[in-house]
Amino acid sequence: MKSRDLHLHQFQLTRDEDDLVVYKEYRNNVKTKIKAAAKDHTFNEVREHKYNSRSLWKIINNIIPLKEKETQVYSKDPKTVAEDFNLFFTPVGRNAAATAESLAKDNNVALSNPLSNVITYPSDQLFNFQSVTSTEVQRIIMAMPSNKSPGPDKISMRVIKDCLPIILGPLTHMINCSLMTSTFPDLWKISEVIPLLKEGDHEIASNNRPLSLLEVVSKVCEKVVLNQFSSYLKEFNRISSHQSGNRSLHSTETLNIFVTDTMLEAIDNKNLTALILLDLSKAFDSVSHSILLHKLSCIGASPEAVKWFQDYLTGRSQYVRIGSTKSSARPITHGVPQGAILSPLLFCLYINDLPGSIQSCNLDSYVDDSKLYKSFCIYGLEQTTINLEADLQIAAKWCLEHQLLINPEKTKFLVVGSRPMLQNVPTEISLTF
Repeated sequence: MKSRDLHLHQFQLTRDEDDLVVYKEYRNNVKTKIKAAAKDHTFNEVREHKYNSRSLWKIINNIIPLKEKETQVYSKDPKTVAEDFNLFFTPVGRNAAATAESLAKDNNVALSNPLSNVITYPSDQLFNFQSVTSTEVQRIIMAMPSNKSPGPDKISMRVIKDCLPIILGPLTHMINCSLMTSTFPDLWKISEVIPLLKEGDHEIASNNRPLSLLEVVSKVCEKVVLNQFSSYLKEFNRISSHQSGNRSLHSTETLNIFVTDTMLEAIDNKNLTALILLDLSKAFDSVSHSILLHKLSCIGASPEAVKWFQDYLTGRSQYVRIGSTKSSARPITHGVPQGAILSPLLFCLYINDLPGSIQSCNLDSYVDDSKLYKSFCIYGLEQTTINLEADLQIAAKWCLEHQLLINPEKTKFLVVGSRPMLQNVPTEISLTF
């Protein structure tokens, strides 16, 4: 670079064409080396963080600039739009539950009551909350990311961390009061919803995805609960082995690797694998509180712990914010809180017994991502189709009983195998449920 700058200065003094040619050679050489160095740096960064998806996406976003977001302009008064959006978003879970009940009635499907199943445990095998120390609260806070958007109170995690020496004691006391009295503060139950456009007209509520923001302090309390409850579930082996969500050393990759390995083994044995990718409509929003609380009791939560979860789930509300304009708050009667730390675990426990109802096939999940599959030889295609359809109907009925809906448009069916084996499979296979 010094040589480049030196030759540039020489050309500026002489204005000689030969000096200009020399300068351009040095300039181009510098550009080439900078590009090569940047490429090597990016390659090393990607290789170093290839197993950390969050860091990897940060690197990618730095390389490829994101399209600048357009400021949404509304033809109607923003207050009116915010109210309309909140009116659309709030009853989503309630509507899905009502649709499930109506669908069962219209098709004469006899549903069993999930609340009729009762499982009890000795008192020494029940889950109870334990008081948390300020050291543990501090560890949780310092491990949480500082760049997440704040909730309705606008207090960010960065502010919490900066003020931690002063507020750690009172915050620990608040969390312990919550756990020991089986209550969850009402202010922590309010969600601020930001509409994010998916596609189409941004003024149509259904074209937007609701992004829920909760108070940061509430997430600290949730993390305390998550740590304690997860330890209990692991110790007593209460989460199904078919569920990869919220299990140590498990992830969505675990599920995909397991299913892929099953399919590859079938190919090695000259067999095929029939696979159904189940899609649940508004899964988190549709969870029935009464059924979930009953399942928590059946999985080993003590009456006091169940009471805490009941207070945590109920009495929630949300408002929509568009720019600086807020709608009025509306109550939420169904579902686990969007954007909450506990929600994935609670949903895993909600569907924990679903795999056990399947008779002939395998059903494995990562939270709400479920795969129903079965390997077979080509001569067993007809029987496998019958078994798969029967288990799909069992899963659909189970979902209706739990106020969940399988989305037929997004649920996919495919047969996996080697090319020679697939030539023997009909181009169309129909399944009904």
